Amino acid sequence: MSLINIINSAMKLILNFKILEIRQAWRTSIVCVICLFINRHFLQGEFPAWAIVTAVVCLQSNFGATLKRVKQRVIGTVLGCALALGLTILFPDNVYLSIGILLISILLAIYNSLYNTYSYTYTVFFFTLGLIAIISTIFHNGREFAILRIEDVALGALVGTLGSLVLWPDFARKTFKNDLLKVVSEIENYFIVIRSWVSQDASEENVNAQKIISATSNQEARNKISEIYYELGSKKYPLKEYELFILSQERIHYSLLNIYNTLKLNSYEEKINAFAYVAIHLEAIQDYFRMSVARLPLSRKSIQPFQKVNDQKLLQKLEKQAEEGISLLRTKEKSIDQRKYKLLLEKLLYDVKLMNEEINKIYDYYHLH
Repeated sequence: MSLINIINSAMKLILNFKILEIRQAWRTSIVCVICLFINRHFLQGEFPAWAIVTAVVCLQSNFGATLKRVKQRVIGTVLGCALALGLTILFPDNVYLSIGILLISILLAIYNSLYNTYSYTYTVFFFTLGLIAIISTIFHNGREFAILRIEDVALGALVGTLGSLVLWPDFARKTFKNDLLKVVSEIENYFIVIRSWVSQDASEENVNAQKIISATSNQEARNKISEIYYELGSKKYPLKEYELFILSQERIHYSLLNIYNTLKLNSYEEKINAFAYVAIHLEAIQDYFRMSVARLPLSRKSIQPFQKVNDQKLLQKLEKQAEEGISLLRTKEKSIDQRKYKLLLEKLLYDVKLMNEEINKIYDYYHLH
């Protein structure tokens, strides 16, 4: 391939705004240039990197996520500055106290960012607290430093927000349908891979990999709900109902995980006896699950098509078959081991029933609004 062809291919890739990463790269570059321009020609601040870092950190993959991060960044900065100034006023020129606050704040900020124990607000708060505390003690200009810090963070947050809204914007609500579809499809795959493992067509590594994918999809969808809230505010949209549906998927996920772990911990002889029993009823529950999630309305416009799919008689038939299959234990199966799996399968079926109730609530919301 000639040099010209390589350059053309690279330029086509760089200018392909259909790719999320390309859009984000252009947004970030433009936002950084704007922050530098404003700082140099208007604010003339001593630390232009603060505004740039804030803009880059706040500039998330969609507008809702950006608003959420901006709120966390600004609140954490303001509270950290206020508390640090208050401590330095109460305990002036106490170097040991300031160093202690700095060390503790850095440790807490690192811990919170690594383990995501609390929101990003806490990470910013701890870092700002330690920074302002030590600056106030050493240089005795903590008030000016804190004000400058807040100004630069506010500038970066504003530019980042506008960049996310104006420059090839992405919105959480527009991709939420795909997130919901991914949640249910990955739960469906979790059913399939556990059944494949039972029939010895899949390994434990396959099951564990799908477990992580399913759990990650659930968490991403729940995060997207909070981002949609920042975009829509109080506008009518069934955020709570969709969140409850996603929680029902998490309950199904953990019920499947309990069945798998219980099977895995048994001895070889116990597994052989239990596999056939579990496989049959797991398939029946999966059929009921598959028919149930076909009813899920992804938007107001999708209610009518899904109503045609929603054959109540077939749904009730699958539910009844799953219930009767689990409850009917032959005489030779009435062992402690079989009763244990019977309870686990009943719990899984109950979770699928609860999921249907959450789907009904979504329908009710759209009908009432």
